[in-house]
Amino acid sequence: MTSFNYTTADGDRFDLLAQRFYGGMQGISILADANQAVPIEAVFPVGTVLIVPIIESTHIIDNKNLPPWKQ
Repeated sequence: MTSFNYTTADGDRFDLLAQRFYGGMQGISILADANQAVPIEAVFPVGTVLIVPIIESTHIIDNKNLPPWKQ
């Protein structure tokens, strides 16, 4: 699988990065699976290097088809 490294900035969290890179919260599991050696923290320390897998958009659930409370 193709990926790239991302170095965290102030305030970065898994949920915010999932939204940025994958368009929604479903990306949290993608990031968590790719970064099993990185402790899950509320906010990452600045400078934490994460692996961000590059996936085809067809593997991501379209938030428009979810109920509003899950979007």
